[in-house]
Amino acid sequence: MFRYESKFIKKIVKVIDDKLSRIRTPFTGASYLIGIDSRVQNINSWLNDGSTDVGIVLVNGIGGIGKTTIAKFVYNLNHRRFEGSCFLEDVRETSKKPNGLVQLQSKFLRDILSGRKVKVHSVSEGINKIRDAITCKRVLLVLDDVDDMDQIRAIFGRRDWFFPGSKIIITTRYAQLLRERELSIYNIYNVHSLNVDESLELFNLHAFGQDQPREGYMKLSKRIADRSGGLPLALQTLGSSLYGRDMDVWESTLDKLVDIPQNEVFKKLRISYDALQDNHDQNLFLHIACFFVGKEKDYIVRILDGCDFFTIVGIENLVDRCLVTIGEDKVVKMHQMICSMGREIVRLESKDPEKRNRLWRDKDSFDVLK
Repeated sequence: MFRYESKFIKKIVKVIDDKLSRIRTPFTGASYLIGIDSRVQNINSWLNDGSTDVGIVLVNGIGGIGKTTIAKFVYNLNHRRFEGSCFLEDVRETSKKPNGLVQLQSKFLRDILSGRKVKVHSVSEGINKIRDAITCKRVLLVLDDVDDMDQIRAIFGRRDWFFPGSKIIITTRYAQLLRERELSIYNIYNVHSLNVDESLELFNLHAFGQDQPREGYMKLSKRIADRSGGLPLALQTLGSSLYGRDMDVWESTLDKLVDIPQNEVFKKLRISYDALQDNHDQNLFLHIACFFVGKEKDYIVRILDGCDFFTIVGIENLVDRCLVTIGEDKVVKMHQMICSMGREIVRLESKDPEKRNRLWRDKDSFDVLK
């Protein structure tokens, strides 16, 4: 009888622990977590699989799709199950700062050593101290927004340094990391856009403070949510910017979005464009955004190879940066907000259409030719 009572008590403790972990969390996540449970289910199962392997999962997707939100949510739920844990946020931006990698190393050491400060004077010294620290305890590590293997190497040189059962989550918009032999990644989670119902609900929560629109706003809400392409960042920023605004402002905003993306979304998405390795790939991206979305890859290769592009390898580089995808039908696809971002880059070249490198709007082309 005691054995069954013991099991029952453990179950009660686990349920309470799960509920408390949602309350006592180290990170404040997004205001509204629409569709989050289904998106974190696989990662949660992986975190609690009881394996003694050192597991790595790569959370991959375009900017603003919700990678960091997902990582924070699963970290909040699970960090207390490990002997040590650390969430390194904005790795890409931090690594650009003077001694940025050393700052990341110092935070990692401080977190997994329960707040004890460890002086780190160089990246190589930090790597050695991290190796000594992670070999003796099971840890959960999140590396958020990684775009270069050197950022990962500065935190852990080798996977087998970690204590058995440790887990590592890496969020990135750079799919090339999938092919890095050093990571030996066995788990990949591609984050997809919100569906139609989720998009509308998230937009309404930010635009009205409720999951249903105000009377008379349903059609406009649907059109703006559809224009956002299921991108949570776009839905949040547009919804917040339209909160309390009159209907004529909504209609004007919708007209503007056809040609000009919302600025915060544009800046977030442009990071992937700016990270392309050279102007060849940048120009290739702009050509596709303006003229070739929805066209077959072979057709695009035939046209642009004739314009002195190295199209095949260029498209692969765009896929690596989550700027385009290739469907099973070999059609080149692009998220509509990324397409808008590319066209906005071209529009910003000049106020005068005749001074831009590309024209895709009928009206602009007609005016220039006239």
